[in-house]
Amino acid sequence: MTFRDIIFAFALLGLAACGKDSPEEGPKESAVEAVASSEGLPSYDSQGVVANLDGQILTLDHDGASAAGLKPGRDRFKVYADVLADAPITPGARVTFAFKKTSQGLELAELRARP
Repeated sequence: MTFRDIIFAFALLGLAACGKDSPEEGPKESAVEAVASSEGLPSYDSQGVVANLDGQILTLDHDGASAAGLKPGRDRFKVYADVLADAPITPGARVTFAFKKTSQGLELAELRARP
C-alpha cells in the first residue's frame, strides 16, 4: 500500500463519518386536521325539535329543506359554541335553524327558539 492509498483511505473514512447523526424524519402527521371555512357556503333555513346534544353534535328532528336537498327526518349537525350560546338545547325544544352543507357534513349556522 502506498502513501497515496493510505491518505485516500483516511479521507474516505473521514467523509463517511461526516454523515447524518440520526435517520431522516419526514414531517409528522398532526392529530388535528384543519377544517375548511364554511363562511362562503350557502345557508338553508328549516325548523324542528332538538333530540339530543352530544359534544359538538346536535341531533334534530326537522322538516327538511328542499333547496338543500334535505328530506324531513332526523339528522346530526355539527355545532359550535357561538351558535349554542343562547340557543335552546334541551331535548324537546322547538327551534328554527340555519345550516350549511360542508364536505364534513351538516353544520348549524344559527339556532333559535321557535314560538
